Formats: sequence, C-alpha cells, structure tokens
Amino acid sequence: MPIWQCMGRKPRLVVADHPHHVYQRGNNRRLLFSSHGDRVFWIACMRRALDATGCRLHQMTLMSNHVHAIITPPDADALSELMKRANQRYAQTRNQQRGGSGKLFEERFRSVVIDDVEHLRVTTLYNDANAYRAKMVTDPFAHDWSTVPLHAAGFGGRFLRSLWTPSAWYQGLGATPMARAVAYRHAMIQYLELEDDAAIDDEIKKREARDAEVYRRRVERPGRGWAREAQSRYGRKRERTE
Repeated sequence: MPIWQCMGRKPRLVVADHPHHVYQRGNNRRLLFSSHGDRVFWIACMRRALDATGCRLHQMTLMSNHVHAIITPPDADALSELMKRANQRYAQTRNQQRGGSGKLFEERFRSVVIDDVEHLRVTTLYNDANAYRAKMVTDPFAHDWSTVPLHAAGFGGRFLRSLWTPSAWYQGLGATPMARAVAYRHAMIQYLELEDDAAIDDEIKKREARDAEVYRRRVERPGRGWAREAQSRYGRKRERTE
C-alpha cells in the first residue's frame, strides 16, 4: 500500500477564542448557491449553527461555489461542529429540493488561525472584496451577500446582520459607528490600490484563483469582452474592450 494511503489527515489547528479564516468550497467546484432563496436558507442554517455552538461570526462572503468567513470558536471542537451543522442541513435540503445527490461541499473546509490584528485586517478586506475582484459587482462596497455593506454602513447586507459580531479590528477603527464606517472605507480603498494580501494563506489564494478563472470563463463573451462592466476606480482593474 502506498505510504500516502497509510497516513492520516493532518489535524486542523483550532485555537479557542481566536478568529479563524474559514474557506469552504463546493465539491468539485459544484455550485452552492443559484438563487436568492438558496443564500437566505444558508444564512438561516448558519444562524442556527452559531446559536448551537457559541461561535461568533465577524465576516462572511457568499460566492456561487464557495464561502469565506471569519469565525471565533469558544473551544477547539466548536468550529468543526459549526460547519458540520450548517453544511449538513443546507446540503440535505438543497438536494431534496432539486433532486440532487452526492456531496455538495468539499469534505474538509480549510481554516487558518488569525494570530494578530494586522492579519485580521487583511483577511477581512480580502474576504469582503471577493465579489469585486471576481467582477460580480462594480462597486466594492455593494455586495449584498457579504459583510462589506455592514462594515461600510452602506445599503445591503441585511440578511447577514443578525449573524454579525464586529471584530476587534473593526471596533478599533473609531469611537462611533460612522467613524468606523468611514475608516473602513478608507482601508478598503487603500487595500485595493496596494493589493496587500500577503498574509492570506497561499493554498486559499490558489483555490481562489482557480475559482475566479472558472467564473471568468462563464461571464466572458466569445469576443473576449466582459458580460459585466469592469471597474477601474480601485486597484489595477481596467475596462476591457471588444
């Protein structure tokens, strides 16, 4: 038997009362959310799981085939229990409704301990900017299925509001809600201009790049033009012409 078949899976490092960057994909890039109702139901599943496990959610972004989140578990087992509860309930219901079968989510979600405030800052901005980088939205503050509108005091994000616990980094941005929102907007613009995501786990970035390429092929027209208008105000994005 090959050595790799004898080796157990590397145990996941979970540190109680520390935030973790959680990344969960659809199995074989399977579509996780295809409608407004799917996303609302996933959020309901996550809310129940948070209540049951005592975990705190500081950030979340729902993409079509993956989820980003920043979560603080109260103990070492709570994070796995949280994802198990949310994933099982959502997957079983979605498969029943759509006549599907098989695994909806990858067997193991990826999590990385966030060990300081700077790491928390970069991870929050990286996750919140996910839809903008994938060209799903043309305004980095306007993705309704992420916490970015909550952080920026903008419109949207109402479905995630009941799950959201502001992180230590966000709380430290200012003394009032408006001061924090203004400081967050400045932080996001600077992040997009500098693309300072060196603190993000390399494996997550590689998976992100593959997922972004799949999405790009789906929205790019045959003539190499974009089905959605690109945004060049922030960062290095440039409008492409046909």
